[in-house]
Amino acid sequence: MHRRNLLRWIAVLPGLRTWAQTAGFPGDQADVLRALAATVLPSELGSEGIDRVATDFGRWVREYRAGAELDHGYGFTRIRRKGPSPAPSYLQHLAELRPALLTADSAGRRAAVLSALEQAKVAELPRTPGSQHVAADLMAFYFRGSDANDLCYRAAIGRDRCRGLQGSDNPPPPLKEKA
Repeated sequence: MHRRNLLRWIAVLPGLRTWAQTAGFPGDQADVLRALAATVLPSELGSEGIDRVATDFGRWVREYRAGAELDHGYGFTRIRRKGPSPAPSYLQHLAELRPALLTADSAGRRAAVLSALEQAKVAELPRTPGSQHVAADLMAFYFRGSDANDLCYRAAIGRDRCRGLQGSDNPPPPLKEKA
């Protein structure tokens, strides 16, 4: 009986370690994540919008569940699963970017991010956040979403939001200007 309990604990510990690493993301790197967001996201968002995206990205990382089933699409019967949590590598990337993002001017911050992306061999924006580099994944998180699409067209399109047919014959309303 004791051996079974020991084996159960051993089986649970890796998952517990992964949860512990993601539970507090971004932890003491929150200021670096906000500085990264301010560096790579459009300035049109303003400081509140940039903070909102950084907060939403942090929530996405914390709620990431390794091993969850991925959508397999129509006609594909093989079930794929999510990989391990990207939180540990994200924290490492943020720690490496900390000096430049918190002390350098805007040109120095951009240069540091570009250098980090080149070192990580990021050649294009990923379709979904993965764990290649926190900067690329933060950009993918925002630019592949509805809010970036709306900002691009300056209209409240709501591409990924469920809308009814009522009013679908009208063009989307323009975005509300910030006061």
